[in-house]
Amino acid sequence: MRVGPTKSSKILAALGAGLLLAATGCTAELKAPLNPSVGEFVTQVTTLDGTTAAVLRTGDRPLGGGGPTITVTGTPAGINGGSIQATITATTPFSRVVFSLEGFQDYFELSLPAAVTSVDLVLGLSQLLPSGSYTFLYGGAAAGGPLGAPVSRNVAIIGVATGDVQVSVSWDAASDVDLHVVDPAGEEIYFANLTSASGGTLDLDSNPACSIDNVNNENIVWPRGGAPSGTYSVALVYWSACSVPETNYVVTVQVVGQSPRVFSGTLTGPGSSSQQVPITTFTR
Repeated sequence: MRVGPTKSSKILAALGAGLLLAATGCTAELKAPLNPSVGEFVTQVTTLDGTTAAVLRTGDRPLGGGGPTITVTGTPAGINGGSIQATITATTPFSRVVFSLEGFQDYFELSLPAAVTSVDLVLGLSQLLPSGSYTFLYGGAAAGGPLGAPVSRNVAIIGVATGDVQVSVSWDAASDVDLHVVDPAGEEIYFANLTSASGGTLDLDSNPACSIDNVNNENIVWPRGGAPSGTYSVALVYWSACSVPETNYVVTVQVVGQSPRVFSGTLTGPGSSSQQVPITTFTR
């Protein structure tokens, strides 16, 4: 059993009717503008290794039909300012992926260097993305061929706090992953130390001791004007695999004035509450 604050006490999430909302004391209500571009709320679409990035195209999404039939799996929920994974598979090779959001203008087009039957993608989510339920649309095409019929996947976006420093993790399995960040003063923020003297806060936490909530995201943030200068370190603890064979994760680091940084990997084994997996260090 865990000692100290429980993880479940930090989650304010309601899963139902395709809508998942979370509130924190620092989070303002966000409202989407009329007829927004997908590029306003999805900042980038890349392959998991980061070597290939999609291009944002203006105009209507190409009509699908006649191209490869694909299936899509991935993270069931995301947060504003974080990232989520999606895996596209097909029985016939494809070399182009089109991504869009239902109800949004424009689309992303990803051209792969070679035809594949499976590709892992990472989608970066804007800090301004409002909470709610979204329909993500994917399609695949062979080189010079037609686009396949769009495949939809509903993703719940949880509203969390953002600030001068935001560190988050998302993962794709029903397991218990813990986010840890050490601030420049050496204080560690995680589920048993929710707030640091420097102002950092863990405001979203998930899957406590294998009590699976399907949120699969955690978030640590320092408010605007409140993040101390210095070096921060980020780590994960695979507290428990909860009987799943492996867990794929994406860690996103947002620092005001800097480009977002994304780190991905796979956790295996039964898990251990005492073993940390170092992810990165960064300077504010």
